[in-house]
Amino acid sequence: MNKRIVVQLVALSFCGVSLVAIAAGPSPDAGGEQMANPAGGRQQVMPSIPHRDWHKGQRLPAEYRHYNFVMNDWRSHGLDAPSRGKKWLGINGDYVLVSTSNWTISDIVAGTP
Repeated sequence: MNKRIVVQLVALSFCGVSLVAIAAGPSPDAGGEQMANPAGGRQQVMPSIPHRDWHKGQRLPAEYRHYNFVMNDWRSHGLDAPSRGKKWLGINGDYVLVSTSNWTISDIVAGTP
C-alpha cells in the first residue's frame, strides 16, 4: 500500500515539473525562433533589401507598400517635406520617398549605421 502511494506521488511530481517547464517556454539559447519584438507594437522589419539595391525611378516592391512603413514624423529624422502625392517610408533603417500614385522611388536617404 505504501509503495503505491509513493509511486503516485513521484508520478504527480514529474507531471508538475513538466507543466512548469512547458509554461516557462524555451530558453533563449535553445536555438528556436524568438519573437523579434517581444514588447509588442508595430514591427517594421521586412526581408533586408539594402538601399543601395534600389534606384530612383524603380517601383517599390509590393511588400513595402503598407501604412506601417509610412513616416509622418519626417521632420524629427531631418528629412525634407514630401511634396504633394509623395510619402516618406522608413524601411530597414533607411528612408525612401515614394510617389503614392504608382509607388516609384523618388529619393533614398541612408539611415544611420
